[in-house]
Amino acid sequence: MLAGPLVFVDVDTQRDFLEPSGALFVPGSDAILDNLGRLTRFALSHGIPILATACSHEPDDPEIDDFGPHCMAGTPGQSRVAATSVPGGRLLGPDGRFDGPLPAHLTLEKREYDVFSHPEAGRVVDLYNQGWPTFVVYGVATDYCVKAAVLGLLDRGCKAAVVVDAVRAIDFETEADVFAEFLRRGALLTLTDVVCDDATGATEPSTPTYAR
Repeated sequence: MLAGPLVFVDVDTQRDFLEPSGALFVPGSDAILDNLGRLTRFALSHGIPILATACSHEPDDPEIDDFGPHCMAGTPGQSRVAATSVPGGRLLGPDGRFDGPLPAHLTLEKREYDVFSHPEAGRVVDLYNQGWPTFVVYGVATDYCVKAAVLGLLDRGCKAAVVVDAVRAIDFETEADVFAEFLRRGALLTLTDVVCDDATGATEPSTPTYAR
């Protein structure tokens, strides 16, 4: 059971990763779409803020050499899948500077798989963390972007929970080891059914109040 305030962290739920025709499809990730949609709807209906991440690449990004072209800026594959798309959310580009109140849905675009490569990521997380919430992490890929997000949160003294039936790894055989590392570092492993249980009492946004 998750108690207390929550912040959802939606990691790279983009078409190039989650659709079989995508440029860098994560094997089996289409199977988690229902859970991704359920988590998104739960957050929106319960006033839980969503901090989303998204790859946004240019042809000369070093990551393209490692993984091939994917999530190229402005292409259909760079957009979020329908299950996690939130119209009206705020988008902060890879070089953008954050100002103003925290929105209910904020997407940090990044040129590297680690969200903390974004120059504003640490400051944004610190703002969300003022109410000492649990950051509930889901998305793709477990062994790259999700791992970097979870470990980065833990490194900054945040509480983190990983929704194990709403993530997928590029290399499925490594996923159990990644989960074990999360546990060793102090993260909680949880399930969509647990997160989306109204009995948790975690139905209010964490302090401060988030702009709508």
